[in-house]
Amino acid sequence: MDFGSQKHLYPSKYIPMTRSLAIIIVNWNSYDDTAACLSSLRQLTFAAYEIVVVDNASEDGSGQRLKDEFDEITLLVNSKNEGFTGGNNRGIQYALDAGFEYLMLLNNDTIVTPGFVQPLLQVLQAHDVGAVQPKILYESERNIIWNAGTGFNRWGFFPYTLGQGKADHAFGNHARRIPWITGCCFLVKAKIVREVGALDDQFFIYYEDTDWSLRIRKAGYHLQYEPASKIYHKVGRSHKNRSSEGEGNLSPFAHYITLRNHMYILRKHAKGIRFVTGWVYQCNKVSSYVLYFLFKARIKKMSAAAQGWLDGHKPMVDEEHKL
Repeated sequence: MDFGSQKHLYPSKYIPMTRSLAIIIVNWNSYDDTAACLSSLRQLTFAAYEIVVVDNASEDGSGQRLKDEFDEITLLVNSKNEGFTGGNNRGIQYALDAGFEYLMLLNNDTIVTPGFVQPLLQVLQAHDVGAVQPKILYESERNIIWNAGTGFNRWGFFPYTLGQGKADHAFGNHARRIPWITGCCFLVKAKIVREVGALDDQFFIYYEDTDWSLRIRKAGYHLQYEPASKIYHKVGRSHKNRSSEGEGNLSPFAHYITLRNHMYILRKHAKGIRFVTGWVYQCNKVSSYVLYFLFKARIKKMSAAAQGWLDGHKPMVDEEHKL
């Protein structure tokens, strides 16, 4: 598949349909971030949308506080923390049952620009594209790129982002096909979700967007990056330690879940020689992590990394999250 630059990918006008877009946001003990995101959504120039906030059993009362302040949202409350996958799947099911044509997963730690929706919908209207993402900049440095599209190493079998740390004007200014879409902002046609299923709950958080993307591509659809749409991201809120554990900025759980879920990606999607090379890459990666954490006396992280590698080899459920 050609992931090269492509210009003029959509027409100059898009006529919105009534109640066509559901914007799904997962909240977990994050009132300030989610409230800032919702405030930015109030400025949208696109009208045919509904905001669905899924509260993942927050312990700080933030779910109800958000509903009290933003009465326009639909609030769904989970009885326990279902993770990024389970939280979004609750919103996805609601949106499909309500008959929305398009679904957007949007991180709660993002700030959107008023016109970011229309260019994304134009891409989905004009092409055989199943899903699309915007250009994503750092919220703290709004002229610096966090994600300007994606790549995929076929031999190590791992995803990566493009443009991180580069100036906005200097990189990623042409639309292109991409191999996967970040769950930070993932706009997809509802009919495709009905076809391929929702997020795989086994991932909980991290790499679930890569898995979803690969499944959409296997169903025969293209994925697109559209730089005419821009949002800002407060990077890393979900994986940094919320309290200091004396072992750096990333929590042991973040290391555990990323190593485990990378193995899930490999086992679900890699075939033949690419499975072998990907497995070797993973062996080298986890070995380097364990040795580094041992050298730094970060015992919790060393244990978490090793456990993530081991758990990544345990049996998985064969079926995706069916709707």
